[in-house]
Amino acid sequence: MKFLEISLIGFVLFFSFIINFYYGHQGLMPLDDLQNFNSGYRILTGDFPFRDYYSITGPFLDIMQGYIYKIFGISWQSFVLHASIMNCLYSISVFLFLKNLEFKTQDCFFYSLSAGLLMYAPSGNPTVEHNSLILSLIATFFFIISLKENKKVYLFASIFIFFISFFTKQVPTAYFAIFCIIIFFSKIFSEIKISTIISTIIFSLIISFLFFLFFKYNKVQIADIFEQYIIISTNLGESRFNNLDFNFIYEKISKLFFLLCLIIPSLYISVISKKNHSFIIITSLSVTISIYEIHSNNQPITFSLLPIFISLFYFFYIKENLNLKFVRYFLIFIIIYAFYRVLRFEFFYLYIFIIMFIYLYRFKKVNIKNLTILYLFISSLFYFEKYIKIRAWDELKKNDLQTSFNAGSINSKLNYLKWKTVYFKKTASEKKMIFSTLNYLESLKNETNYILISDYQIYNAILEKKDFSPVKYWFENAAYPSKNHELRFKFDEFFKSKIIDNNISQIIFDNTAQFKSMDLKEFSWLYECSSKKTEFLQEKYLDVFEIKKDCIK
Repeated sequence: MKFLEISLIGFVLFFSFIINFYYGHQGLMPLDDLQNFNSGYRILTGDFPFRDYYSITGPFLDIMQGYIYKIFGISWQSFVLHASIMNCLYSISVFLFLKNLEFKTQDCFFYSLSAGLLMYAPSGNPTVEHNSLILSLIATFFFIISLKENKKVYLFASIFIFFISFFTKQVPTAYFAIFCIIIFFSKIFSEIKISTIISTIIFSLIISFLFFLFFKYNKVQIADIFEQYIIISTNLGESRFNNLDFNFIYEKISKLFFLLCLIIPSLYISVISKKNHSFIIITSLSVTISIYEIHSNNQPITFSLLPIFISLFYFFYIKENLNLKFVRYFLIFIIIYAFYRVLRFEFFYLYIFIIMFIYLYRFKKVNIKNLTILYLFISSLFYFEKYIKIRAWDELKKNDLQTSFNAGSINSKLNYLKWKTVYFKKTASEKKMIFSTLNYLESLKNETNYILISDYQIYNAILEKKDFSPVKYWFENAAYPSKNHELRFKFDEFFKSKIIDNNISQIIFDNTAQFKSMDLKEFSWLYECSSKKTEFLQEKYLDVFEIKKDCIK
């Protein structure tokens, strides 16, 4: 590896780490972010997903976060460190994958910079969505290389990473696994070989057995994994698909315009060259991310695949040794449109636009390679402005961070975090609620065990108290079986055992979670054994129910 290549890789890693580390301290979404902040703490205290709390997301994000806390201590910096490491892993994987496809080092540099900018910075801190997407992509890279070079070690690595990705989050892992199957049977990178199919089956069985031993070692029942991770979570996914309409689908897909529009020139190339490789890859990838965005119903994240889309498009274009005016004009049109879109955020981009086009035309460098790099550059800036800079993942709007406060005032574990959420219009009210809850929990005797129902899952980690919640987070009809679900009785029994075995004396609500104090009636056996406490200073913000001893059986 040459000095230039090492230097560029080093810069990519530095940029990917620092950009995410910065934005990981800019605002937060309590439901999505703080459940993972807390679940890592639960791992640190000896809990394990599926066994000690119901989880419809996989255990590997929680486990990794637990180990990071163990090494670096419990803090927001340790939390963001996790996401920054994963962001570096994605960007360097893009660099090495394109290098394997024989891209020039400088081009690998530009594509991997875009990867580091777009992947994790929208959230900035660990999410199962981003982790599983990164791992799915890396597994896909290994799979393509295994076909291209006919090396079984890469195939084994691909399947192993797919398993880790699946036990981080079911989708998009399943979708990318299907994408790999399409690549294989389309004979894009190699001919279909029976040996590859047999090796895939054998490797899958071996890795399945290893994961079985892993869960067995941690005393997790396979039935619990299947019920929580497949049956309950599948119901949530189905409910999202059942509520689809045209406007919803259009809204999700339109956000990925600068990726999906490459279907048009890919189709043109396939017709002219009479080879459909480019069209199959781009179209299949487009369908994969579109279905995932509709299924997940979150803020978009697959725009981070922009460098993958553009690089694969360019790879197949060059491979066919084509010189098509249509493709050149198409890219110029899309670039101009992208500049128009980004000018709506910052006008100074106009000067960049003018300088670049003068340079390209002056030195007669308006070729496909430079146009794709320019397309990558300006569309990356557009997604940066639209989703990262204004903190769209946290549902914040422009200038919202101006009313943030230093979370270090809550506790030193949260130092340097600019605390701003959409949960409260007035920051002062949010601070009062947080301090009110924190003060109440501090006032409890050490032997008083409680279950706190809140989207603000920071208190147990701050106070270093054991979390006895039966679920990873509280969201009605999603994080646990609904009232009429076939598995509801089993969950109720699990919930009862958490209360009895740990001598839980209080159920505490701050009413920020989707499951609120009035919904306690849903668990009639618990509501009938509880009495609401009213004589304490925090009654404006908290609802506290004291559990009657020996009532729950």
